[in-house]
Amino acid sequence: MLKNLLITFVLLIQIGLHGQLPDGSTAPDFTLTDYYGAEHNLYAYLDADKTVILKIFAAHCPACWNYHQTDRLKNLYTDYGPDGTNELMVLALEHDQWNSHNAFIGVGDPWVTQGNWLEGTPFPIFNVEDPDRGVFDEYNVTGYPVVYKICPDGITERIFTNETENQIYEKAQDCQAALSIDAQQDIGSITFDSHSRNLNIDRYQKVNTVRIMSITGQIVQTINAIDSPAFSINPLAKGIYLFEIQTDYGRVVKRFYVN
Repeated sequence: MLKNLLITFVLLIQIGLHGQLPDGSTAPDFTLTDYYGAEHNLYAYLDADKTVILKIFAAHCPACWNYHQTDRLKNLYTDYGPDGTNELMVLALEHDQWNSHNAFIGVGDPWVTQGNWLEGTPFPIFNVEDPDRGVFDEYNVTGYPVVYKICPDGITERIFTNETENQIYEKAQDCQAALSIDAQQDIGSITFDSHSRNLNIDRYQKVNTVRIMSITGQIVQTINAIDSPAFSINPLAKGIYLFEIQTDYGRVVKRFYVN
């Protein structure tokens, strides 16, 4: 019996360690309304060249509460968020289902809430309920807390809870270095015409491949031969898609709406 419990415990640890998005994944887009009624779209922040720190937590989770009390994300948001240097956005998604207001203000049993999550929290916090809970499937959430850095090009990297504010900020600065690489790519204007299904890239000669992905990161088409500034895309269902354009210097991710 004890052996079986130990095996189960080890498996749960492995799921928690390895069940998240791998580094280098393209972040699934989402639009959610925060606890105070404001709407936030992930790629709107990325398109504004902001690095997003995404935290997924549960109100009942002691490890989540311990991390919350380090104030690392709070301090980063204060220094580098909209009221600071405006480089970062921090978004915190609460995973527990059917939580009431009490769970967010620390009223209830320990298996419901660990404390007041709203008091002193300057960044947006979200009570994610149906029909929006698919975001947790898209991010392959199997445990918490889990924290991601998402660069403006949509590429994710895991942040571990033992990393300091300086280490997290250094990772964010890596995103800005990637932006300077984007400038070197200099592929000009990138547009997509939903009616003709043509993707237009001014300096197409610098492009190696184009991958088209759904907002959940699923690849729906890959184009390897880029021999003209305008080329046709396979028919796409209505929705938002990510166009990943690979050059010798790296990749650029653009988001287009298909109607």
